[in-house]
Amino acid sequence: MAAQTPEPVARLIDTALQSGDAAGLDAVVRYAKQAYPQSAEAIDAQVAAFRAANAAPAPAPAPAPVVTAAAEPKTEQAKVEQAAAVKYSGEGELGAFTTTGNAPGIGLAAGLKLVAEGEDWRLGLLGRADYQETSNVVVREQYRVSAEPNYKFNQRGYVYGLGQYEQDRFQGFHARYSLSGGVGYSILTGENAQLSVKAGPAWRFTRLVTGMDESVLAGLASVDIKLKLTPTIQLTEAASAYVDEERSTLFSVAALDSQLIGKLKARLSYTIQYESNPALGRAPTDTTSRLTLVYGF
Repeated sequence: MAAQTPEPVARLIDTALQSGDAAGLDAVVRYAKQAYPQSAEAIDAQVAAFRAANAAPAPAPAPAPVVTAAAEPKTEQAKVEQAAAVKYSGEGELGAFTTTGNAPGIGLAAGLKLVAEGEDWRLGLLGRADYQETSNVVVREQYRVSAEPNYKFNQRGYVYGLGQYEQDRFQGFHARYSLSGGVGYSILTGENAQLSVKAGPAWRFTRLVTGMDESVLAGLASVDIKLKLTPTIQLTEAASAYVDEERSTLFSVAALDSQLIGKLKARLSYTIQYESNPALGRAPTDTTSRLTLVYGF
């Protein structure tokens, strides 16, 4: 017949059982058996009795999920909708400018940029206005609005469309409409350096201040560069060229952005616009320096 476990040892084993520490319990039981080998069976019985008294009832088997014919398509639809989620972003810009060329002086500048982007497509909207008065006489009134959708056919290549409206009577035209489409390619796609180019045919319709209208076919080429110089400073360059038999337009905007507070940043930009065949009495080149505050959203 197995010897009874000494009372102090039994209390020690019971304390170890109550603690729930499996490693500690094993150590206590092992050393108790080494010290009192004649009580080994009683020690095992004490442990077994405690475990039997405190064993949790086996959980009932969970009911099998009921899958209906409509449930699976709904799940797939949710996945498709999540993958096709559209991201929206933009920025508003307000500040002052100084110009040289056809309307030199200082005035007010404003701009708005909106972007909607899906998994493999993108739509960009851009608007810009420069306005200046001298002695209550308007000496500069320039507006530019554009819309550019594109569709990615692989990770770097895309096809694009571009529609643009311009108004600048001080450069010799009341209105100019441009439509273009072609192919673009992203050469650099890193977080700190991005470079993309695009080119394609274009059509331009211009209402000149002389009262004449021009409708010509042209070619468009452009390049966009973004360089993150530091965590708070970014350099960008957007340049484009329309070339046709009547006149060519070169347009370049270089900008240096500096982060201020949150989504607010300061922007110093320099714009050059060159018209190869300006209206009579007009200078071929206009330059604009802008200092603006930009808020992203």
